[in-house]
Formats: sequence, structure tokens, C-alpha cells
Amino acid sequence: MRSNQSAAALVLGLLAVIWPTRAAEKNADTVLVGGKIITLDANERIAEALAVRDGRIVAVGGSADILQFAGDGTEIIRLDGRTVLPGFVESHVHAIGAARASVTETYAELSSIAEMQDWIRRRAKEVPAGRWIEVPRNEITRLKERRHPTPAELDAATTDHPVLYTSAMKHVLNTAGFRALGILDAHSKLPDGEVVRDGQGRPVLIRGGHQSLRKLVPATTVTREQTMEALIRLLRRYNEVGITTIHERATDRDGVGIYRELRERGKLTTRMRATFRFSERTAEAVEGFVKGVGFRPGEGDDWVRAVMMKITVDGGIHWGTTRLSEPYGARRAQFYRLTDPNYRGELFYTPDEMKTVFATVNRLGWPMCVHVTGDAGAEAVLDAVAAVAAEDPSITRRRFTLLHAYFPTPGMARRAKELGVCVDTQGYLYYRDAEAMAEVYGKPWAGRFIGLGEWARAGVSVGLNSDHMIGFDPDHAMNSFNPALMLWIAVARQTDRGNVYGARQKLSRLDALRAVTLWAAQLSFDEDKLGSIEPGKLADLVVIDRDYLACPEDELRRIQVLRTIVGGITVFKR
Repeated sequence: MRSNQSAAALVLGLLAVIWPTRAAEKNADTVLVGGKIITLDANERIAEALAVRDGRIVAVGGSADILQFAGDGTEIIRLDGRTVLPGFVESHVHAIGAARASVTETYAELSSIAEMQDWIRRRAKEVPAGRWIEVPRNEITRLKERRHPTPAELDAATTDHPVLYTSAMKHVLNTAGFRALGILDAHSKLPDGEVVRDGQGRPVLIRGGHQSLRKLVPATTVTREQTMEALIRLLRRYNEVGITTIHERATDRDGVGIYRELRERGKLTTRMRATFRFSERTAEAVEGFVKGVGFRPGEGDDWVRAVMMKITVDGGIHWGTTRLSEPYGARRAQFYRLTDPNYRGELFYTPDEMKTVFATVNRLGWPMCVHVTGDAGAEAVLDAVAAVAAEDPSITRRRFTLLHAYFPTPGMARRAKELGVCVDTQGYLYYRDAEAMAEVYGKPWAGRFIGLGEWARAGVSVGLNSDHMIGFDPDHAMNSFNPALMLWIAVARQTDRGNVYGARQKLSRLDALRAVTLWAAQLSFDEDKLGSIEPGKLADLVVIDRDYLACPEDELRRIQVLRTIVGGITVFKR
């Protein structure tokens, strides 16, 4: 690891001077004194106090020295020994989508079929008979039973409403749902999907059929204003857990416009970095898309900025489409309801197409990120980056980013470092999905799953994040966006059942903190502004209720944020 928390702690009390030396011509707007400030600077210094002026940190050091920056109009925050951390950088969310979804549904995290049945029963009491009930997205990897519910189990919850449950890109309905879809008869078919039946010809599951289902269960229209109001509420929830910057990982011009409008209204309480997703494959088509986005690379300010382009190269572990280096085999094929045990997952771009896309985006001056989950998928992406680098080395300075990259190896991590590639990956997936990986993929795969230590040992900048997409509960959304839980998962590497797979993937406390601050800031070229507490950087800060470096390990997940400061302004106070 690149840090030593005990060494960092030793400097507390040795710090007798401030940096830089006192040269202030006017007073600070705010000073924080009498605390334990984990700076995450190059020397891992621990300070007692800091001063903020015009939204930036102007000095860090001892309390007596920092109080010299205070004047009649200065806000003095006395920390009483509490710890201050850099503001958390949430490097992968879909906040606009989560906000929009919240207008029409309240998300529930479910861990078993019994919990699902209870949720359906409660919902059935709330809506008129005959109206569709759609179960909130909960993947089969996270259900205790590790499978889809049966139609009979959904019938046990209600027969008065048609019910739809979707996971792994497959759908299960109760009898009323299959009847409404018109496929109860053993010979009936869907025009856009495959009906899987039991030995008596009864439907048990649908592969595909999305358009047919949406004709019966249409999405509710949500206005732009409703989305903005919900987004304001969600950003405040982010602030409550210390998040000060987010990366929208699949947005568009209108999405950027929403954040800019919130800023103009004075309602934006987190910074936003935009990623634009596309599916074009030729140089001409990519150029057309980039032109249509309407932004220059890096256009914007410290609050809202256009950062990256994005494509999707393979599938995912929840769907059984992640691209693996070996065949799925009988056990994985059975789990995902696949028909071919020699299947290895999807690869949506050929090597030549990837090379063309990456080279074109690089030539246009944009950084690039790629959704890729499997080990074979990640290696294919690195191959394409290397092929471009052989002709144009500038791509190695773009901080090309692998999104997810669930199963790293030492060789993969070394290649990523050599190519200047960064990683954006999700701790909560380890917490909730590693047990399924151990059961379905095998314990060696679970030991590699979300291999934070692998990336850190190779010197790869890795942003630890949530991929939050539905729900407003920090601990029980799809997926949890509570940085305290992420930090504990990175340090303890325990699953939701208390098991540890791949202990060598654990991070030290300082490296875990870097993964949600400084390293995450590097993904958007923000390390000179965000991610550590140093003079000249933006004053994005979090005050917490316990000593991050010294508290018992299990308490890390229980950290409470007492105050969140963005640009020197308190946006949340407990």
C-alpha cells in the first residue's frame, strides 16, 4: 500500500507551523479549529485547523496560528477534537435517473423472496385491484434464495393484481400477469421474447419481451420540473453523508442543463462532472455524436463540467452477460438460466471497433470511459487502448477509465498502470454480491471480485463509488451511496454475511479514504482542486463524529457526518 496510517497519526502534535506562512491581507471567511484534520497531502500530515476564504482553503496548521486569520466577520467552527476529511467524491452515480424514478416509486431493498412477497402484499393494499404491481429492481444475486421467484410464489402474495418482477434481463409474472400478456396457453408466443415453460407447459419466465410488457405496464411521464425538484432532494441526501462532488456517468446536454439551472437558482449543493454515453461504432458516427453533444472537452466551471465520453463493451454479473476469460460452465449457466455452458458473455464491440472509437475520441481531445465488467472484457479494452497508444501515445495521458472491471489480476493492473488507465468500481457490490460470486463463480473469483488491493498495489488511480441508480436511502438504495459504508467495506472486506473473500484486496484506512477523495478526483483531472485539504484547493470538507484513523474497524461503517461544507459554505449540519 502507498500509505501508513500509524505514520500519519504520529505527526499529530508535531505540527507547529502553518503552511504557507501567514501572508493574509484580509480575514478568512471561516476557520475550523481544535480538530484532527486528515489532509491527505503528499506528506500525510495531520493538522488541527484550517482557514477558508472565497471558497478556497488558504491555510492549514495549528489552531493558534489559524486563529490569526479570524476577524470580526469570520465564522469560527470549534471542532472539539472531531475529525475533518476532504469532501467525498462520488465518482459514479445516475442521480437524474434516480430523481426521476423517485417521482413515481419508492424504492425498497429486498433480500429474500419472503421480503418480496411481503412488499407485494403491502402494495396490493395501496392500489386498486387489477392494477399492475412492479417489484422494485432487486437482483437475484442479492436474494437469499439466489434465484428468480416462481409464478406460484408471486401468486401467494396477490392474485388480484398482475405482478412483474425483473432481474438478470429476465421477467417473472404471476398468473394474472401471464394472463394479461396472453401467454398462459402452452402454444402461445411473444413477438419480442422467449417464453420459458415448465414440464406442464406453464410459463415460468420470459427472456426479452420488453416492448410487450411496456405496452401493459407503461412508464409514467415525469416532467422536467418534477425531476429537478426531486434532484434537489437527492443532492441534499448526498450532502448528509458527506458527498460534495458527483460524476453523472450517463447524461446528455439536457442533463448538464438541469445542473446548470440548479446552480443559477442557488440550489446546487454538490459539484457535478458529466459523462456522455453513446453506442456509435464508426469514426464518422462518433464525430457526429461528439459534435451533437455541443460541449468542448472540459467545458464548464468548478461546479458543472463536461468531462468524458462513454461506451458499453460487455454486460454484467447480475444479468449473466459479463465477458469472462473462461466458459460459464454448468453452474453459472443454470444460475442465469442460460442454454449454452460454453457461453463466455457478451462483447458488444469488436477489437477493431473499439480501436476506432477510442482513437477517434482521443483525437477529438476527450477522455474516455468504458463499461466493462468481466476480466476478458477488460483485457480486450486494454488491448484496444494499447493498439491506439502504439500509433498515438497521447491516449495514455487521457486517463482512460475502466468502469466496474470486477475481476482484476496483477497483470491486468500492471497493464492499466502502463497505459495510464484509471478504474471506477463499486464497493457495495462486493458487500452484497460477493456471496453469490463465491457460490456461483467459485471462491477464487470472489477473492478477485472488486479487487481494490490489486489496483492500489499497481499504482492505478481507483475511484471507489456506488453506481447509485434508484432510491434515496443512503444505506439501502440500489446501490448504497453512503461513503462510510464504502470505507468500511474497503478496509474490512466483509460481505453482508460477514465473510471475507480475498483478504489481500483490503485497503489501509488512508488508501480507502483516497479512493473516495483524491484518487476519485483524479478521474476527472480535479486533483489540483479536490480530494485533499491543502492551501489553494476548493474548501470541500466533511466533519465526522469519530476518529477515522483510531476508531475500531467496525465503527467505520457507523460514521456520522456532522457537517458538510462545499466551497466554504455549509450545505448540511446535523
